[in-house]
Amino acid sequence: MTRPHVAPGAVFALCVVLYLAAAAALTWVATAQPWLGIRLGVVGQSVVVTDIAQGSAMDRDMIGKTLLGLSADNQPTIPVTPLDLIEEPDGIGDQETLRRFFDRQDRLHDALRSGAVTLTFDQADGPESVAVRVQESRPVSDLPMKFWTQVFVAFVGMFIGTWVVCLRPHEQAGWWFLLSGIGLALASSSAAIYSSRELALSLTAYSVACRVNPGGSLLFGIGMVTLFLSYPRRIVPKPVLWLPTLLIGACILLVLGPGWPDNLNNAPDFIAIIMVALLLVIAAQVAANRRDPAARAMLGWLGVSVAAGAGGFVLTSILPTLIGLAPVIEQSTAFLFFLIIYAGIALAVTRYRLFDLANWSYGILFYGLGVALLLGLDAALIYGLSLGRAPAFGIALAAICMVYLPLRDKVWVLLKRNREIPAEELYRRVTRIAHARDPEDKQRLLRKFWSDIFNPLRIKDQPASTTITALQDDGRILTLASIGNLPALSLELAGQGSRLFSSRDLARADAILSLLDASLSQHETYLQAVSAERLRINRDMHDNIGVLLLSALHTGPRERKDLLIRQTLADLRELISNPDQTDWDLRDLLADLRAEIITHFEAAHITVTWQADEITKGRISHRLAHALRAFLREGTSNILRHSGATEAKVRIALESDGLQLTLSDNGSGFDSSVASLGNGFRNLRNRFTQLQGAFSYSTGAKGTTLTAFLPLFSTQKEAAAE
Repeated sequence: MTRPHVAPGAVFALCVVLYLAAAAALTWVATAQPWLGIRLGVVGQSVVVTDIAQGSAMDRDMIGKTLLGLSADNQPTIPVTPLDLIEEPDGIGDQETLRRFFDRQDRLHDALRSGAVTLTFDQADGPESVAVRVQESRPVSDLPMKFWTQVFVAFVGMFIGTWVVCLRPHEQAGWWFLLSGIGLALASSSAAIYSSRELALSLTAYSVACRVNPGGSLLFGIGMVTLFLSYPRRIVPKPVLWLPTLLIGACILLVLGPGWPDNLNNAPDFIAIIMVALLLVIAAQVAANRRDPAARAMLGWLGVSVAAGAGGFVLTSILPTLIGLAPVIEQSTAFLFFLIIYAGIALAVTRYRLFDLANWSYGILFYGLGVALLLGLDAALIYGLSLGRAPAFGIALAAICMVYLPLRDKVWVLLKRNREIPAEELYRRVTRIAHARDPEDKQRLLRKFWSDIFNPLRIKDQPASTTITALQDDGRILTLASIGNLPALSLELAGQGSRLFSSRDLARADAILSLLDASLSQHETYLQAVSAERLRINRDMHDNIGVLLLSALHTGPRERKDLLIRQTLADLRELISNPDQTDWDLRDLLADLRAEIITHFEAAHITVTWQADEITKGRISHRLAHALRAFLREGTSNILRHSGATEAKVRIALESDGLQLTLSDNGSGFDSSVASLGNGFRNLRNRFTQLQGAFSYSTGAKGTTLTAFLPLFSTQKEAAAE
């Protein structure tokens, strides 16, 4: 019995619906809190009203006043301190202070839940009390951007993790990736609740959110560390893969177990240690896969994304907390760094355009380093040399442009490890390949050419049916299409196995193949033109020059012989020097041919009858003229040499669409099977066929008859018919 198959798209769609429902539930929790409609900020050691939200019951003249505390009816005033506005509680180092913080948050929340509170403000003449009505819920429009940012990070991470698992459900790496996505979603979504609070949360809500947040962060560490211990190559024994789960799981129990929240401030320490361990594991993967270009391409991208994402989060959020400073950016914004990690890992795990990961990672690394150098130099000039912001930024930008960018370009050229063949040499070598006559020499030149460009580890022949140039096997193989008479090839691993082929290599190969194809086509056109010209000269030499020389040979009188030789030389010069002569006057041409043919027959003592329809005027092309001349001369030559005839007859009839030609004799005939092998009749048939005419012959004991039809152009036919 087979298990029912569920389409990955359906699973992903169901998960998306569940994630959207969870996001809606998270939004409901955030809006189900009591709401005053004020914005509070810290100025020095005081809490100040910075703004009044639209729809609030408070007057806008309270903006700028210092809030001392609030109380419910008949309850003592609860002081409000800057600590109450802290975004991340695990930054409070002292355990007693942390407990007092949660206790005060709970009391403030209970007071707000009463529905009406009295706010106490600091005034010059003494404290001022203002009674305010508290709304039961918070409008969705009042939720700050930090809330939506963290919800976005949480569920985009889940979407990406689920997408990877749906694409590769049988790969363990995808599931570890999804586990890290679940951890990121838990950490970010729980932080969205308490970091976006207006003033206070209940102890129940705060305790749940503050347990889920570090637990999710540590769960993210379990997924990431285990993922890189097993991907792209497992570098530890299988039992060791569960070690991160055990160790980090113990950290989760320590932070969230009995005695909470006393160990909550240990969470940043554990997260920092996990990030360092993650970088060490990535370094171990790089060392283990140093001979695998595909793995190196993935790890290059992964290393940059993890270094940028995790490193940015640690430097801006975790490290300042560890040394007792305020975070550089809010934790809600710092969560965006994790999307950098997720995007990079998703591309690598799914092997999407793996062949371009190295180029992308180098590009991001160079640009990121440039931005870091720009900001660092700008800060050094401002705080070190006390320069103004504008001149400091200008000097820093100029230094980056003049020093870093040229150095970056040189380093990039070295890292590409591709030989750039100059355009002149490229054209010379392509032309040499196209013009090579020996097939083996052509293949040798072609292989050497591709070897010099990409330096592949191996070059193999491919089937002649390969017509597409493409990257295969994640960029390990570059397949080159067959063009012309050049074979299809496959190149394996560029740079002698040190790297994958990239889309840039593919574009370069396509451009070179286009150049080769054009060169081959041009050379083939040239060879065809040379062959056609040789064939034309051969036919004309056989049909025209041969007849004249044969007639001169059989002519007795010297004057006649000299005339034929001079005519032969004239035709020879015309044949060689002027193959594209202008059109001929048909009437004049027939007159010249009549005189020539009759003279040949009379010299051989053969009686000839010439019958031709009256043609008053009209011109024909030189090709038609050559065909007409060849028909009469070749037929005359055969009669003179082979027939033994005493009589010959020439008939030229003008029809509506051309000339009907007939040449017959009363000779002894010939063997038609032998005649079909000769050049004369074959040349005549080819000539007339190319002109869309016809040629045929019949032979027997009573003589031989040659017939042909020579088509004329419409204008010539009309002129000839007048």
